[in-house]
Amino acid sequence: ARLPVDILKCSAVSREINFSSAEEISRFRLEQRVFLDGSCIEEWIFNFGYVIPGSTNTWQQTIESAGPENMLDPEMMSGKLTIETAFYDGQLPIAKTVYRIYYV
Repeated sequence: ARLPVDILKCSAVSREINFSSAEEISRFRLEQRVFLDGSCIEEWIFNFGYVIPGSTNTWQQTIESAGPENMLDPEMMSGKLTIETAFYDGQLPIAKTVYRIYYV
């Protein structure tokens, strides 16, 4: 994924995930890990909870920045940073994506 380098100057970023499920999901959750050169440098776990069968849902999150003094150099991170997002029903994996990040 290509992200504008200016995103690192934001005090917070917001994202919205839209999802549907034909089946009930009793303990829907998301785990997201950020890796730099293969080492985990950040981890977030979000619990959505119960998903009604046949429903379409929107899940919005706002993630606050650690502050400019805690940001790594985007030139050093670009191409070496991956974001892994995994979805679960309790401990049962549903799906996982991995994106390599390039700052432009």
